[in-house]
Amino acid sequence: MRTPRLVALALSIGIAAPAALQAQTPQPLDKVEVIRLLTNPLFASSEVADVVRRSCIAFRPTERDWADFRNAGASGEIIASVEACTARRRAAPPAEAPAVAAALTAVAVTSELVANAGATSSARVFVHRAGVPQRRITVILRGSTALGLQRDATGTTNDSGVIVFPLPPVVQPGTHRFEVVGSGGSAFPGRPTVTMTIRAGEPGRLRVTPDYIASIENGATIVATVIDSLGNPLGREPVELTSGVGAPVSVPTDSVGRATFVLAAGALPRGGALQLRVRKLAAIEVPVADAAGLSGALTGFLAPSAANRRARVGSVPNDPLTFRARTVRGSAPVGHVVRFRAVNARVRPDSAVLDSTGRVPLDVVFGSRIGEAMVFATIDSAERLVTYQLDPGPISTLVVEHKGQVVAGQPVTVRVAAPFVLKVTARDLFGNVTSIDALAQLLRNRQTGVVRQRYLEIVSLDAGESEVLITLKAQRVGTFDFTIGSGITAIVRVDAVAR
Repeated sequence: MRTPRLVALALSIGIAAPAALQAQTPQPLDKVEVIRLLTNPLFASSEVADVVRRSCIAFRPTERDWADFRNAGASGEIIASVEACTARRRAAPPAEAPAVAAALTAVAVTSELVANAGATSSARVFVHRAGVPQRRITVILRGSTALGLQRDATGTTNDSGVIVFPLPPVVQPGTHRFEVVGSGGSAFPGRPTVTMTIRAGEPGRLRVTPDYIASIENGATIVATVIDSLGNPLGREPVELTSGVGAPVSVPTDSVGRATFVLAAGALPRGGALQLRVRKLAAIEVPVADAAGLSGALTGFLAPSAANRRARVGSVPNDPLTFRARTVRGSAPVGHVVRFRAVNARVRPDSAVLDSTGRVPLDVVFGSRIGEAMVFATIDSAERLVTYQLDPGPISTLVVEHKGQVVAGQPVTVRVAAPFVLKVTARDLFGNVTSIDALAQLLRNRQTGVVRQRYLEIVSLDAGESEVLITLKAQRVGTFDFTIGSGITAIVRVDAVAR
């Protein structure tokens, strides 16, 4: 007994399954039925081979037929089953010729076509007589002039009884139905047809309205429209909206390519922007006004470059600092008052009215502490900030330490012939530790930087970027002045005493 699926298979191709209809003899398969079995994904090769063995075939395969079977996915078992049927037909006595010739039959191999707008496609038709492929038969796709052709697509079958109709690209989505007819418009049995469905292509453009949200008090409604590269609306296309307030929201487009988002006031980023995207298309931003109607993206300091955001304490910015304000419509909010304040810096003016361009130029002097300096601007209810990184100033003084204590006018007492170490660091005008690299470079290159004393021996010099370590040794008892530096110097008095 065959499985129910095989019974359904046999019945679907028009033969009686032995397990289902044991009293009837299975009808031999023609080429169309064999091809349908091979291209049906529901059945295994072993099941197809079993049907071929039971029913056999109603024609003698040509070399082209064997090639078509293999191209359709015939396994070795199926090929062997067809070979066995062919051998039985050769061994059987010739049948009597039928009194009436079988009808010429056309089968639409691709009865349903689906193509994107603007893409080419093709339809395939197979013509046979009692399962035997018919060559040089004229076939017409009646109604194909609807695709823009000057006359209906016409062609002639090849040696395998197959004709391929190349169809032109169609711009407008829709459904077209063509009847397969013979020469002169003669109808084939069953009146076969080809149905062609044109659907919109890949997303080509995303349009969003409105362009900006000027007021957030009553929420907002955003409409996104998705079309393909030919201008056709795309339905059932997911559009994602990200607001930064909560999780992203995805809404599919309707039949006219529109997706509608209704957002409450609490879901709108004040002074920020909504971002909408569709698959691989670039995201579109919709600016959202803050409580004063200002654009968050266009209101703030005209930021200096990263290189010009570093400066020295007590200096002024390398680039002039300017504050600018814009509404979400892009206009200047003339007449609005802006207030300024600073941390680790001085800024002038402390308040100003925006000019006709919506700008205010500022004078800034940085403070005395290394690290961050910040300038704040407040306009209506919005606040903006620009930061700078302050580095120490140039060397102003040299600081000398002995055994962790700063030498400040007090002599350093050491023993004769016993090495001792002086550590030299640099300070800027504001007392910040600064680089001593310039002096260190002089010492490394053995240039002027140390005034040598006759009875003070320099044992070693260790010059780094932030400090210089000098190891000395007194050769006899006495008081000596040791000077280090170039331009800016430090003098240390050394008292050498006996051991």
